[in-house]
Amino acid sequence: MALTKILSSGLFTNFVNGMTMVDQWRLTASFTTNDATVTGWEQPDDATFANLGTAMTEASGIFTFPSTGLYKIHLIINGVNGSGDNSMSVQTQISSDSGSNYDAVAAAISGSASQNYSVSSDVLVNVTNATTFRCRFQTNSLGSGTNVYGDTDYNRTMVTFMRIADSQ
Repeated sequence: MALTKILSSGLFTNFVNGMTMVDQWRLTASFTTNDATVTGWEQPDDATFANLGTAMTEASGIFTFPSTGLYKIHLIINGVNGSGDNSMSVQTQISSDSGSNYDAVAAAISGSASQNYSVSSDVLVNVTNATTFRCRFQTNSLGSGTNVYGDTDYNRTMVTFMRIADSQ
């Protein structure tokens, strides 16, 4: 089917600009603090990295959205559980009031003591005010010897933010 026929079919009637923002961050060093906001994020500095549109901003583990919209947040956590730790969790938390209150909207949870893990979570967030919405990743039940792996040279623990539509 010719491209002009596909475009004129009405399939993409309300899809005017396509995706306007994609950004990625990675944890630079392992994180071991329980009940804490995960800190130590950077955008990849590899020669092949590029983000689309205006990037997220981050300070002390708190991410700020560059504009309103419907965002998909995909978190991948890699690490190891300590010998006495049967599970660990990293929650994706969203604030709509500039960080005064946070709501857990997704969790990446691992199991099995003394085991490496790779877990992920996905969530859609309707950012209706870019001035007041925030995102953070909060550890929960990290026991002794449990690590969330990070590395400044490649993605071990990472998050991708994608603005997939206008706010709903």
